[in-house]
Parts: sequence; C-alpha cells; structure tokens
Amino acid sequence: CRPGTYKASATDAYCTKCPPHSSSPQEQAIECICEKGFHRAETDPRSMACTRPPSAPENPISTVNETCVSLEWSPPRDTGGRGDIFYSLLCRKCSGDGKKCAPCGSSVHFVPRQFGLSSASVLITDLQPDSNYSFTIESQNGVSDLSPTPRGTVEINVTTSQTVSVVLKERRSKDSVTLAWQGPERPNGAIVEYEVIYYEKNQREQNYTVLKTRSNMMTVDGLKPGTTYVFRVRARTDGGYGTYGGEIELETSHEDVLAIGDPNQSTILVVSIAGGIVLLIFLVTCFVVSGR
Repeated sequence: CRPGTYKASATDAYCTKCPPHSSSPQEQAIECICEKGFHRAETDPRSMACTRPPSAPENPISTVNETCVSLEWSPPRDTGGRGDIFYSLLCRKCSGDGKKCAPCGSSVHFVPRQFGLSSASVLITDLQPDSNYSFTIESQNGVSDLSPTPRGTVEINVTTSQTVSVVLKERRSKDSVTLAWQGPERPNGAIVEYEVIYYEKNQREQNYTVLKTRSNMMTVDGLKPGTTYVFRVRARTDGGYGTYGGEIELETSHEDVLAIGDPNQSTILVVSIAGGIVLLIFLVTCFVVSGR
C-alpha cells in the first residue's frame, strides 16, 4: 500500500484510504496514525476517524431550592467527532469571599450520580444553608483519557438560601395571630414573596395551611380560640425557595383581650382616663353642693 493508505489484514483485497485525521507516511501500513491532537480509542475500529476530546459544556443554569441545587447545561459545541459524550462534576465549598475552597465531601449527594452522567442535568442535595458552593462541570468522551490537554470545563457558583427569622409577635386574639419577621441577610437574589405555613400543634401530618405575601408581616385569621399553632416562614427569590425558619408556637386567646402593642389600646386608654376625670369632677361638685 502506498503512503496515505493502509491494509489492516493481508487477506484484504485492496488498500484503504486513511480515515479522517489520520495518515500513513510509509508504505505497507497496517493502520493509519492519528494526527496530533486526535486519538483512537482502544475499542475504535481502524477504519474509524481519529477523534478528540469535546469542548466545554455551555450555558450552565442553577436553581436553588432551600439546600438543594438543580444544575442544567447545554452540550459542548464541539463533540470531538464522537457521540459518546458524558459529564462529571466536581463540588467545592467556599468561604464567603470565595478565595478558599475545599472539596464538599461525602455528605453531599448527586442525583442520579456525580460521574458518568449521560444527561445534561443533575440534582445536588444535602448542602449546608447560607453557604457558597462552586461546581465544575466537565464534558468527556471516549478519548478524553488519552489526551494530555486540559478537559473542557465550565464553572458555576451558587449560594444556598438563608433561613427567615421570626423576630416579632405582634398581636393575638381568640381567632387570629399577627406575625412579623426579618428576611434573610443575604438572600439568593431579590425576594419575590414569603410563604407562611401553619398548623395546629401535633397536627402537621393531618392538616396544614400555606399562605403567601409580599410583606414581612401577616395576620392569620379564622383560628380556633385557646389553641396552640405552629408557624414557619420562608422566602422565595427568582432562584427558588429558601429554607423554612425555626418553628414558633403561639396560642390564641380564650377571650378577646387587648395584647401589648395593640394599636387600639392607647386610644381606649385615653378615653377611659378622660371619662374617669369627668366622673371625679362630677362627684366632687355634687359633694360641695350637698355640703352647702
């Protein structure tokens, strides 16, 4: 066979032209040598074109939901001439300034798996709240291990949600409770709304109610008198829901009473004092007149 052709077996009747990205510089070649930067996997037939590793994944998107992160991305623009593309992820937990990062460890879980992903998406669970994470998505194919060049990767940074703290309990009556809370200090984006979940104590599995508001204050009506309720609040941004804050237990009153901080209390108190003064003046006047 002349240069540029090969014959894999002596029983082959004709010499075959070298496949793409390969050549045979000498005569009587039994296979063609891959060009620089291209490779042939051990399981690839000699008649197959030489291929190369893929480029980096593109357009990574993250969605944060409490302490879970959903990652999606687009396949690499250059597949290297192969169809066996798969992906692997590296996870690192970083400091607040992002300068110091360490591997996440075995406590973080990937669904369906961390390495050898055939689809361009993954769910990452069991992350720590209010923490910074860096995920490196790497695209590979059947010849990636044969190439000395760095693999195609793309990096995406996310911050898990911080919990909402209930800092103020405003007013309670026999059938309503007013709550106020402080939003996360470092939310993952602008807060779109808050979600309040409440239920009777020890009745979480049987019945619960979810309410939503854009304010950091809410009055919950229609409650049972003399009943203890459990309240939890979480924030939602464009990136998803944050983590629920801690449980807070409040008991409705058995009767309608004015609670400390009721905005109507001061008015009623002033009216009561004024009425007492008028009554006192009237009694003193009657006493003076009757004495004379």
